[in-house]
Amino acid sequence: MALSFEFVNGFHDTANAVATVIYTHTLKPVYAVVWSGIWNLIGVLTSSGLVAFSVVALLPVELVLNVGSGAGFAMVFSLLISAIVWNVGTWYFGLPASSSHTLIGSIMGVGLANSMLSTHVFGEGVNWAKAQEVFTSLLVSPIMGFVGTALLLLLLKALVKKPELYKSPEGKAPPAWIRGLLMLTCTGVSFFHGSNDGQKGMGLIVLILVGVLPGAFALNPSAGPADIQNIVQHARELEPTLLKHAPETITSQDATDELSAYLKAKGVATEKTFAALAGRNREVAIELEGRSNFADLTVPQRRVLRGDIYLLGDSIGRLLKQHKISDPAEAKALTTYQATLQQETKYIPTWVKFAVALALGLGTMIGWKRIVVTVGEKLVRSTSPTPRALRRN
Repeated sequence: MALSFEFVNGFHDTANAVATVIYTHTLKPVYAVVWSGIWNLIGVLTSSGLVAFSVVALLPVELVLNVGSGAGFAMVFSLLISAIVWNVGTWYFGLPASSSHTLIGSIMGVGLANSMLSTHVFGEGVNWAKAQEVFTSLLVSPIMGFVGTALLLLLLKALVKKPELYKSPEGKAPPAWIRGLLMLTCTGVSFFHGSNDGQKGMGLIVLILVGVLPGAFALNPSAGPADIQNIVQHARELEPTLLKHAPETITSQDATDELSAYLKAKGVATEKTFAALAGRNREVAIELEGRSNFADLTVPQRRVLRGDIYLLGDSIGRLLKQHKISDPAEAKALTTYQATLQQETKYIPTWVKFAVALALGLGTMIGWKRIVVTVGEKLVRSTSPTPRALRRN
């Protein structure tokens, strides 16, 4: 289902990349679509995975911790089905729609519905701090595109005094240097779309794999003895730092509840939060002491350990973002520890990258025409005979 989302994602966003090269006769449709699909694939394969887990961070904490439960799968399937239905519907009517907006809206809808159906306060199911960051970027991007395009066009008119460049091409291909620029922009848009939007499905696929096959994917399967002992070493070194802020002790279940509550929108750091962190940190160190591989743990142990590491890493990250650690040396050590922890829960298997890349590329090659026709014909006035040529292709 997550791969289906990426497939229909290719119908939309990547079709925008090929509209210019098709309607200016720079490339024939079949070549343009294949070229864009290839660069989408390359973009996905070279991506870092940071965007993938920024999207996952919008999900309710309960879903991330209990994705293998019936409620967890219900939330994942709900958001994927709603995103797919919207994408396919808008594609059918030839309406360019952002798959990023669609997926993020679906995630927030799931979070709000989860808070309504549970005992939580309405709205607590959404990470509003992360949502604000994401919405700011989504709001600013079209404004930047509009202003940047207008300024570049005015600059080009001031520098290049060729009136024929600013008129309908009348079925003729533009000069070679213009075609080169169009090819470059098509390539760049396709590549960066793959490296950005392609990641959104990756994070969800990893989350689904954790729920379905926790024995294989709860923790990074490529982690070696050095990675595991690195976590233990950092945990032991930072234990006094955390205990310094935590004068009281706390039980394991209370620690889980406290850190889960802290990661919600209205969570506030208290001495109890630091006590929960200290306790969870000690348990992680004890569990991994002397281990050379995560495979040494049973499947239930791996599932629990993933939840512990997730809570520990994200809570430390929120403390640092809120500047709750005043000592620069302590803050630096905790930043390093957080990165070490997140390597084991926020990873993308190589085969998942290939699967998403293929789904996105194939979606571009198969479903491109409806959106391209809208972008090339219906959003601009043109007397070019290109549309008939496009339909023949």
